[in-house]
Amino acid sequence: MVNVNPPDMLWLTDTTYRPLFDNCHVSPIGLGTVKMGRNRGVKYPRSFKIPNDRDVANLLALAYDLGINLIDTAPAYGNCESRLGAILSNRHQWVICTKAGEYFDGQKSSFDFSPEGLTNSVEQSLRRLATDYLDVVLLHLPDDDLSTLSSEALTALSKLKERGLIRAIGASTKSTPAGLLAVEDYDVVMIAYHQQDTTQQAVLDAAHASSRGVMIKKGLQSGHSGSPDEYLRFLMATSMSSVIVGTINPSHLAANVATIAQVITANGSSLR
Repeated sequence: MVNVNPPDMLWLTDTTYRPLFDNCHVSPIGLGTVKMGRNRGVKYPRSFKIPNDRDVANLLALAYDLGINLIDTAPAYGNCESRLGAILSNRHQWVICTKAGEYFDGQKSSFDFSPEGLTNSVEQSLRRLATDYLDVVLLHLPDDDLSTLSSEALTALSKLKERGLIRAIGASTKSTPAGLLAVEDYDVVMIAYHQQDTTQQAVLDAAHASSRGVMIKKGLQSGHSGSPDEYLRFLMATSMSSVIVGTINPSHLAANVATIAQVITANGSSLR
């Protein structure tokens, strides 16, 4: 684990957090966890080994020490939810975002957005994550995302929210039309957006106008970006709530937080 020395390094505090949904503010960078449970069928430039429990625990402790309070996971991320549930002893200090609708059998994905399927997915996520509520649940949409944003799916997640099992509902979209529809109907939207691809700008603008939270996926081009610093500085100038960075490398995580902290400091905001 990286030794982060507070006197030598700025890190995030709640004064730097951004709104995600009503009564919920999150760190401008969130920890993506796909690499903690799945290394097949992913699009990263280099292969990697799934870390052991000690390394995962150390990474989560580092993320917390750096001021990160948002974790993004999904049933499609292998055994990631179960690992988090076993390791996170301070659950109420985290904003946990998971997903529903996509399943991965180790070789390929399948999808089920029926009311029964979504309800079952959320109930299983609650058990795996060892929690009695989920902060955010996103529809984990396929390429044909617009047709999947059905009224049935919205109703199913809304009922789970009414039961107190979910605090906010949303969708992880692929296309601009689906993103715009998600902004209209849901609390939160997750979009792919980075310095070299701003095709989702209309979704970002619509979400800002409607005070909807936006999580950014693929903000560093899934590890393909030449300079993470430039990409993070670009994103920090937007109205997004948080960029999800899926790393299992403590040094990379600390460096990414340092970059964001430098941007915040340069803009006159306070850090601890």
